[in-house]
Amino acid sequence: MRRMEMMRLSAVLALGAILAQTFVFANYTIVHRRTFNLNATFAGAEAIGDVAFDGNYLYVSSWHNAAGVQTVRLVQVGDINTLLGTNSGALTPSGWSVTVSAAGGSRDTRLVYHDNHLYWGYGLGDGTAANTGIRKYDLNGNLVTGWAAGGTLTLSGAGVSRYDTIDIDPGFSGSGETLAVGVFGSTIVRRFDLNTGANAGNAGPVGGATSTRDYAFAPNGDLYIRTQGAVAVATRAAASGATAFSSPTNIATWTEGALAQAFVAYIPVNEVFFSGFSSLVLYNQRVSGQNKVFIYNVGNGTFVGVNELNGSEQVDDGKNPVGFPNTFLNASWGLWNGRMFIFVVNGFTGAGTNDGYTSGSFDRLDIYEVVPEPASMLALGSGLVSLLALRRRRK
Repeated sequence: MRRMEMMRLSAVLALGAILAQTFVFANYTIVHRRTFNLNATFAGAEAIGDVAFDGNYLYVSSWHNAAGVQTVRLVQVGDINTLLGTNSGALTPSGWSVTVSAAGGSRDTRLVYHDNHLYWGYGLGDGTAANTGIRKYDLNGNLVTGWAAGGTLTLSGAGVSRYDTIDIDPGFSGSGETLAVGVFGSTIVRRFDLNTGANAGNAGPVGGATSTRDYAFAPNGDLYIRTQGAVAVATRAAASGATAFSSPTNIATWTEGALAQAFVAYIPVNEVFFSGFSSLVLYNQRVSGQNKVFIYNVGNGTFVGVNELNGSEQVDDGKNPVGFPNTFLNASWGLWNGRMFIFVVNGFTGAGTNDGYTSGSFDRLDIYEVVPEPASMLALGSGLVSLLALRRRRK
């Protein structure tokens, strides 16, 4: 009898191992970990515009709403381990900061991380060559002067009249990574070498879309493009390698004015975190009252059960933050210690409140986590408990 029981136990454990490999996580959700108030750092007409993560440290960049030449900044906020151990509320960035001058009002900034470097576009949307550009920095805040012309890719150097967005283009099937530059009024993907800043050849244009506001590339090279009043996906054409896209297909549409600071972000949950879950596309709508991050499920796995983030989701300290005060939103993602995080920034151009996070308006950084729900492990545990109970009864 004991031999029979051991055989049954071995069978259950073997089945459990199979289930653990296949069905450990039956679903997933997005959990709000922290809300930080950075209003004291980005005061008045200066506001947070974008966020990037290098696997350890978080960085944010600012834009400026005032007319004339104004200062915008790139700031190292702090390391993720320390931030997760810090209570939500007022936060003073602990790292370095660099500043540049940008002309005009409401000039945007864009920030991306790649291979131990930050690529920062500032003064975007402006046609003044002296006050708009794209720079490459190392993770200590040092300008990489060997990239482009003295460390800055200028309008004249790129041969364009303005910049509006930047992202990392993985090329077709992960080949030929470049810095992708988008321009409002054009759907040509202008690409530049990540090591030298030299022109790497254009891709596109993306047919049927004329108002590029932001780019988000999937790991396979497909392009999610934020146009005026829509988010669309353009599939990379395999036959032509990295240079051509299909006509875009809208995944969401709405009506909005010709406003800046629009974003789209691709969160590769399926490709880099857990292959059983759908990847996500995040975007904002520049429509009054729509102060939220909208979520679209790509459909390559189990869907996340969250349709939007409005900033008021309860955080780990047990309190509900005030919701995002406006539509000036941006987002990115990163992996740390086997966990996947989504980072959201919400810029505020006003006096704001410099402490607290449950009321008022302020420049903010929110940390969310993609969290698997191990439902099947509970079922497996129940099966093991039943087996052990059976053994006790037989004794």
